[in-house]
Amino acid sequence: MNQGLAMSLSRVRLEAGMCVTCGQLHEAHGTHLYDYHQQVDEDLMCQICLQPLVTPVDTQCGHTFCSRCIHNYLVLQQQCPVDRKALTLSDCQPSSILVRRLLDKLLVVCPNVDYCEEVLTRCELEAHLLHRCRGAVTRCIKSSLGCSFQGPRSALQSHLWECPYRDQNAGKNPVTEGEVSTIEVQRKLGENLGIAVVGGCDTPLVCTVIQEVFADGSVSHDGRLIAGDQILEVNGEDLTQATHHQAVAILAQFFPVCRLTVYRERAEESRPIEKEEILKITLNKLKGRQLGIKLVGKRNGPGVYILTLIPGSLAFCDGRLKMDDRVLEINGQDVSYGTQEQAASIIVSSPSRVQFVIARRSRPQTPDIIRSAAEHSKYSVFSDDHEKPESPLTLTCKEKIVTINKDPCETLGISIAGGVSSHRGDTPVYITNINPDGCVGRTNVLKKGDVLVSINNTSLLNLTHLESVKQIRQSSEVKVLTLRVIDCRETSQGDHNFTPSWIYWLQMPQMLRTVKTITLLRSPSGSLGFSIVGGVDCSHGNLPIFVKSVVPDTPAAKDGRLKCGDILLSVNEHNLRVINHAAAVEILKHIDGVVNLSVVSWPGTVV
Repeated sequence: MNQGLAMSLSRVRLEAGMCVTCGQLHEAHGTHLYDYHQQVDEDLMCQICLQPLVTPVDTQCGHTFCSRCIHNYLVLQQQCPVDRKALTLSDCQPSSILVRRLLDKLLVVCPNVDYCEEVLTRCELEAHLLHRCRGAVTRCIKSSLGCSFQGPRSALQSHLWECPYRDQNAGKNPVTEGEVSTIEVQRKLGENLGIAVVGGCDTPLVCTVIQEVFADGSVSHDGRLIAGDQILEVNGEDLTQATHHQAVAILAQFFPVCRLTVYRERAEESRPIEKEEILKITLNKLKGRQLGIKLVGKRNGPGVYILTLIPGSLAFCDGRLKMDDRVLEINGQDVSYGTQEQAASIIVSSPSRVQFVIARRSRPQTPDIIRSAAEHSKYSVFSDDHEKPESPLTLTCKEKIVTINKDPCETLGISIAGGVSSHRGDTPVYITNINPDGCVGRTNVLKKGDVLVSINNTSLLNLTHLESVKQIRQSSEVKVLTLRVIDCRETSQGDHNFTPSWIYWLQMPQMLRTVKTITLLRSPSGSLGFSIVGGVDCSHGNLPIFVKSVVPDTPAAKDGRLKCGDILLSVNEHNLRVINHAAAVEILKHIDGVVNLSVVSWPGTVV
């Protein structure tokens, strides 16, 4: 297909209002449409649309349909399409997590086939279309000045060189929240961009994100980019499929005008509004059958809640009580501020029936700022002719003990950096340079990039840079030095000093981490203001929970201590070290008031 015809079709897609989730044209309330890469098991098919299930729900009679399909069907007739039993929307519940995960992992082909040959999991398609797809239709960044260009993202860069409005406003169009923006940053000869970046397609963050903007660089002088902005493209080179080191190499190239395509997340004004429904439910006791209700209290507020219903019990078979229902009354007795023991006592003493008054919260289907991986860029699933990059987090640094004989008057002949409260944060002490004629250089047992853990059994951990230098100088007066060292995989050649990357720090063993506590305050309707990725169910293996982005004008951004790429270890009483992504999302979404985060923060790579 020629370029002009393809761009014409792209304009048709733009004007037709294609679905942002699946990239296809369908009715506003219709089920999403996908082009599947492989044949799908018939057990995962909806019996209404005869397509793989989308947002599946289960009926009481044991059938599964797409949520939108069954909703539209029940508007016309309230019976199951399969067995014709009476059925209403209240009889339908979301399918199990296992089923939803199987569906999320189905491989689909990007609908923009004229420009993109990407094959990826279904849950990744929306983020791909929004942030990465080279065939996604976009307008010129000068459209507000009158430019009529509309076409695929891949053609935007070449158009900008020829755009008749190119020189107007000197490329000073703003970065708009919630949209992909392209800006031009002027650079002086020899001047760095002056940013630290984290992420890459070989990391849980997937995209390349600005962690920090330094005061003396081109980006700071330009004034438009901030920490948390995702960099999608640099001077026509795609960063969405670049590893961390590839992205750094591209950003480090010098151009007098650096054209950056970026995405800045939009701050959510509030969390989903919770509506509370008050229900009265009566259960009749039966001899030999347990009621089967497990109650629990919550640390962040008073009251008694239903933790779970025991399978096969009276309450479970009745189906009207739900997990997380708050119990207000039992048999007319107020337990809204009661304890589990009080509530259980009333239930046990009830002779024949138990009458509950419960409050049930319902939340609209709107995303919080703590988003699922499906709403952000995740790992790309490559087709057969692509290799998926190995995650650097699967690599580990090894510890070694080194003994060096030296003259008592001789110095070690090394330069070091790092330490607690150094200018890049709390890091271990590492070797930046080695004098080849010094005692360390002659032995050739250490290299630039190695971390110094102890010297003659004196620990260098948790020391400032000045304290570490003092300790090394004191120890150099002896004849024999015993060094405990972490042998890192990353180093540098030549005379210049070694500068660690963000990947370098991620490979550090747990004993070298400095854990800090960050306290944020969220009002009942506010958002914390950061997104997360990772977890034990991550595509690249069992990984920690990472902060992907910090959104402007939110509690996390205003506090300033939480950074993109930080590792979350816990939140309040909840341990996040071994947890799946969805569970971490739910915890962060529903914690109110004071939020205490335990965090490991490593500095990003400087470009």
